[in-house]
Amino acid sequence: MTLEDFLSPLHESFGQTESENSYGHVIQSYIDTFPDWEEADIAIFGVEEGRNTKNKETASAPDKLRRELYVLVANLPKTSIVDLGNNAPGNTFNDTRFAVQEVSRALLKDNIIPIILGGTKELAYGQYTAFQPILRNLECTVISPRIGIDQQDFLHDILLHEPNFLFNVNALAYQSHYVREKAISTLTKLYFNPLRLGVLRSDVAMAEPILRNTDMCVFDIGSVKQADAPGNYYNNPSGLTSEEACQLAWYAGMSEKMRSFGIYEVNPEFDYRDTTSKLGAQILWYFIDGYYNRKGDHPSLHSEFVKYRCTMTDNEPDVVFYKSKRTERWWMEIPGHSGSDMLVIPCTYADYTLATTGEMPDLFFKALQKNAK
Repeated sequence: MTLEDFLSPLHESFGQTESENSYGHVIQSYIDTFPDWEEADIAIFGVEEGRNTKNKETASAPDKLRRELYVLVANLPKTSIVDLGNNAPGNTFNDTRFAVQEVSRALLKDNIIPIILGGTKELAYGQYTAFQPILRNLECTVISPRIGIDQQDFLHDILLHEPNFLFNVNALAYQSHYVREKAISTLTKLYFNPLRLGVLRSDVAMAEPILRNTDMCVFDIGSVKQADAPGNYYNNPSGLTSEEACQLAWYAGMSEKMRSFGIYEVNPEFDYRDTTSKLGAQILWYFIDGYYNRKGDHPSLHSEFVKYRCTMTDNEPDVVFYKSKRTERWWMEIPGHSGSDMLVIPCTYADYTLATTGEMPDLFFKALQKNAK
């Protein structure tokens, strides 16, 4: 099957834009003819699927999100973005997830970043399996107030997927009153990285190195408090602010590793004056802006780094840090790799200052444990 076989065109009204500076004018959309997508940087597609969730009206969200995105100003000097239309729901929910997988995989193989407009976040399993023949050690970040590992949850399917190519899961902005202790303890035992909302909100910049090392991001709009995002069945009085959500999206777009981004759980039926769709569009705007402001900044990409070595207590391995002269961002080298296979993970200046006291940073310890498996 070809990519076009999975996708349906948009309504002709999406071809009518008011401003040449808008994304509706810049994006090459599937309205009459299928876009020439092979040379694009980013490809958007919607998934009209509301099964397997109480938040069922998410099926109508993709067109709402793109309509709000299309009117936003595209102030970047040069972009190459296509909108491939929508996946209609399959005969079964698994059929829809298979379509998400196949569309995403075709794009990933051509080094094009898929942006998935959900739909329920349970579709993210298809977003994950698309990487199977492409990446060996995948890092996934889930931004959601509810983290589940039960049989009906997409993380359950990801954790049990064979063959296993998952290296790490970051669960950002989860809220303890919505999450069973078993889920957090399981993630912790696997040396994954759950980060509670209160901790994240104390300094949202702590998410930057996490997202800098992420290959795919699942953004549940329910992570944003109801006052800023009312369009969700699970009305949540606490959560991220709209500004924090956009900041996280910008960090994700800036990441040199980020290759797939999905926004899920927008429910137009509950959306007062399209507030949530507007916020979802702004989140996409910031992700795209971050992408086009990437710095090519990684120890494997250039040599403009200052190298520091910190000695640990109790005969633990030394921690080697790299500080970029371009951006002043930090990385840590993980022992056990060398040459072109050298493994470095993003970190913060705070990790470096901790290591200067002889204490091992938590991210370094978790990476050592996973690397030893």
